Amino acid sequence: MLESALHHPRRLWIRKAIFQVHLWAGVLLTLYLVAIALTGSVLVFESELTGVALPAGITRTLPANPVPVASVVAVVQRAYPGAAIDLLTAPLPSVPAYRLALRTADGHRHAVVADAATGALVEAPRTWVGWVHDLHVYLLLDPRYGMQVNAVGAAVLLLLTVTGLLLWWGGLRNWTRGLRVNLRANWRRMNYDLHSAIGFWTLFLSFWWALSGMYFGWYTVFTRVVNAVSPLRNMRAPVVLAASTSTARVPLAILQQTAQAASPRARLYSLSNADLRGPTVYASMDLGEPGGFLHRDIVCIGTADGRVLSVWHYAEKHSLGDWVLWLMHPLHFGTEWGLLVKVLWCLLGLSMAVLAATGLLMYWNRSLRHRFPSAT
Repeated sequence: MLESALHHPRRLWIRKAIFQVHLWAGVLLTLYLVAIALTGSVLVFESELTGVALPAGITRTLPANPVPVASVVAVVQRAYPGAAIDLLTAPLPSVPAYRLALRTADGHRHAVVADAATGALVEAPRTWVGWVHDLHVYLLLDPRYGMQVNAVGAAVLLLLTVTGLLLWWGGLRNWTRGLRVNLRANWRRMNYDLHSAIGFWTLFLSFWWALSGMYFGWYTVFTRVVNAVSPLRNMRAPVVLAASTSTARVPLAILQQTAQAASPRARLYSLSNADLRGPTVYASMDLGEPGGFLHRDIVCIGTADGRVLSVWHYAEKHSLGDWVLWLMHPLHFGTEWGLLVKVLWCLLGLSMAVLAATGLLMYWNRSLRHRFPSAT
């Protein structure tokens, strides 16, 4: 059997079974894979596109001295009395405005943009960029279970990747054929070659996109598995000290200074609970490129007394498990290493859509066209 696997894998019965698994998993997920690939390619440039799609009236360049965070929060509280500010995102060079996620007492959610130069508020309607984001991340479903559904799709993508690699192997004499496209062949053979070559050259990213998709949807289970293989050290969330139960509140400006003191070389990226309704505030502090996920400190501060309850130096890695979890985001999105990598990731995402389409066309060539000869 080993000799057959090395030299004549197509003679093995198990290969035929693997082919059926690969075929039907691919056919059933073609539309899903095309949608995920195309939206993922667009979202490589989500930050830049979000900046372009800012509402009219918002300053398009980042001012040297943006309006203080506390002033923006005060304006929002006057304009939306009683609304909770779940998240405030600071201005970035690519998105030069404050972005705030609000939740009213009746549960309705609002997205608001504040001009970084003046603090003026503008209700931010859902843009096409937001629609693409929600389709890619949640499949336009409720966020509470949309990511879990996506994780199922990622698991099937992992199955397709593994079975595709096994089917790609044509034996020691022929394995190099799967690396290139014969442009002199007929179109059916070219389609087959294109599917095989794209599958091989995108193998690592397909595998990683599948793993990271499962990680995002099944974070707890995935983390436990990684920890069992290589114990996590830094990527395990730190123990947070108990917050005071007092109803007193330290001014937001003081809390922001506390976060800055806890991470002195960083700049504020976002604040949770910016209206200080809860007992804690989480400040995300970027040590590297503004908005970059790779180098970030996450500082937890008690809102009643201003104590630092924990500091998570997210960029530090001490074990293989730490590296695996740390790389989940940057290798999935491809947004952390400059324009060249972004363009490459965008093209690779598009190639996944081509991979799905050529696979479906192979199914047509092998089977359906014989059943519907009038369509050929």
